[in-house]
Amino acid sequence: MAATITDRLFTTRIASGRLLYKLYFIAFIAGIFSLCYYRLTHIPSDHPILWLLVSLAEFWFAATWVFQQGFRWAPTFHVTYPDRLPSNLPPVDLFVCTADPDREPPMLVADTLLSLMAYDYDANKLAFYLSDDGGSELTFHAIYQASLFAKHWLPFCRKYKVEPPAPQAYFSAENMDVGGGCQSFRRDYDLVKAKFEEMQNRIKIVGKSKKVPEVTRRGHKGFREWDSEINPRDHQTILVVLLQGNGKDVDVEGKPMPTLVYVSREKRSGHPHHYKAGALNALNRVSSLMSNAPLILNVDCDMHSNNSQALRDAVCFFLDPKEGHRIGYVQFPQSFNGVTKNDLYANGVKRIYEIEFFGTNAHNGPMYAGTGSVHRRESLNGRKFDPNFPIKLEDKSVKGSKNWTELEEKAKELIRCDYEMGKPWGKEMGVMYGCAVEDVFSGLVFHSRGWQSVFCSPERKAYLGLAPVNTNDTLIQHKRWSTGSLEIFLSDYCPWTHGVGRLKLGQIMCYSFYTLWALWCLPMLCYALIPPLAMANGISLFPQVTDPWFKVFASLGIASHIFSLGELMWAKGTIKMWWNETRMWMMKGSSSYLFSVIVIILKSVGISETGFEITSKVINQEALKRYNQEIMEFAVPSPMFIPTTTLSLLNLYCLLQTTPKILEVGLGGLDHLALQLIISGYISIISMPLYEALFLRKDKGRMPTSVTTYSITLAFLVFYLSSFVM
Repeated sequence: MAATITDRLFTTRIASGRLLYKLYFIAFIAGIFSLCYYRLTHIPSDHPILWLLVSLAEFWFAATWVFQQGFRWAPTFHVTYPDRLPSNLPPVDLFVCTADPDREPPMLVADTLLSLMAYDYDANKLAFYLSDDGGSELTFHAIYQASLFAKHWLPFCRKYKVEPPAPQAYFSAENMDVGGGCQSFRRDYDLVKAKFEEMQNRIKIVGKSKKVPEVTRRGHKGFREWDSEINPRDHQTILVVLLQGNGKDVDVEGKPMPTLVYVSREKRSGHPHHYKAGALNALNRVSSLMSNAPLILNVDCDMHSNNSQALRDAVCFFLDPKEGHRIGYVQFPQSFNGVTKNDLYANGVKRIYEIEFFGTNAHNGPMYAGTGSVHRRESLNGRKFDPNFPIKLEDKSVKGSKNWTELEEKAKELIRCDYEMGKPWGKEMGVMYGCAVEDVFSGLVFHSRGWQSVFCSPERKAYLGLAPVNTNDTLIQHKRWSTGSLEIFLSDYCPWTHGVGRLKLGQIMCYSFYTLWALWCLPMLCYALIPPLAMANGISLFPQVTDPWFKVFASLGIASHIFSLGELMWAKGTIKMWWNETRMWMMKGSSSYLFSVIVIILKSVGISETGFEITSKVINQEALKRYNQEIMEFAVPSPMFIPTTTLSLLNLYCLLQTTPKILEVGLGGLDHLALQLIISGYISIISMPLYEALFLRKDKGRMPTSVTTYSITLAFLVFYLSSFVM
């Protein structure tokens, strides 16, 4: 019998206003063809190389715009109905990964874990697995303390329907109105808050001293693993069950606690561990033995739960009677705490998660984003979707009483450093290896196996994380993302080859846009270098103002900027946010993406290998103050700054070089250079924070002197050499 509307656990609608968008699309495409026609019919006899480079840059800008329309064509929204869910919900295994206690503080990890444990879900059906690739006793101590506090925190969350369920965020805000402000709530609130602060202080003291007190170590056998010093890169298997599920461990009200397992897989020199992907696959194997839930949620250690109902929203998709059997994973958006009002570094990724990912819902769903993702275990483990044999979400979880000691020993065998040798992990099953962005790569593989994904964005944000709060960390993060994405494009899973016949056209366009991020540096470098240098040497590369073709170039530039601004305003952004986003897009294009291309070239010739760089979650208070004032932070002498500052200085210098000519003959006399003046002026204006950091600021966040010296030298060298070449 076909499912009726009242049986459905989610419904779908397409965004309105599609006619206006399609008119814009047709007009813009016409403009692109007109521009191409102009370039092909106006080939200059002098400076043909400059014409060719600028024409190729414009072609790539146009191709990138076309790929991006895959997100814009039919934005699709889903509404879930968790009130229609059956009482018997499927078990879920939850994975959290951490790797470095210095960059990912143990208190942060404990807070994330506690927020997830407070889901509005049957505790008997939840099992939590923490992977600590740092093998740190400090992290284990924090999780141990969290397991004790959870016996008070979970009943409190249940009783008062606490939101957000992260204790750090909850107790940092005023919540006296919860529970009607009654006396019993106030008493419980004060009691639980006091216990939280005790836990927090214990974790902080241990973090400062780098030593767990003996009295604490005697409280759990797991601390024996650190009786001798452990090297994070070379140590034995560590697996400790901190909370035994199935009613073995109970909270202060006598209710069952979920399972909680600490895992640090064996590390030995000479054995690749595959970073986060390897950690997730290790947790996959351990959980398949100890709980084997049909659904798996993975969350980064800095992304705490902000919505205790989010897991129920995800389950709606898997249990839907009409479409549930097709869905391989549900992706929640990444949202961030502490982003400034105008999102100084564009780290809120508003355009991706509040605009573009809705568009992927029309093309079999979004990419796997690496966190906030609920997977069907069978799809994660390599099974292909077959429409002729739909797979029901079967509960094959481990039930009944368990011998936890025996399970610990068996599970340790699954995370030995040599366990995966000769096995399909990372190639045919689990999270894929061989790429710096294992998440996007794995999502592409899952989609190519026929599975669909769903982008679920509940009204109350599902997760809140920590975004980089300085320029260097932002650029490094995007370097890793763009490097890994380009690796995917150059792999056997290239969307243009592997995707044909396996993915929808819109899906191929969306994957192409992300996997070719890094190549954005090439047209950007052309446009930031060639037009200003040609202008300074009196060479025109664009039609003059009085030429009708000038309107084509101007219209395309204006239309793309207006559309981009309009999109962000629709997503409740601000004009200054859009301006900051545009600046960061140019900085990433001339820095992160450029270094990504260099890394890929070096890797292809065997000189270098891509790695997994962890951005720090530790924030300097002085730098944080500047961040909240929306002052860009540079401070460190990073090579990531040099290309961007060099281009900014070069454009400013070329503009100043041309100014005397403008004063001499007037703007009318230089109308053949009008577009080049606009480009250099635009780059110079958007680079004002860079000029301030280079020359005007005196605080510690200013641009380091070494970077300033290198950039000035390079800018003058490039300008000097151009006078001989052009």
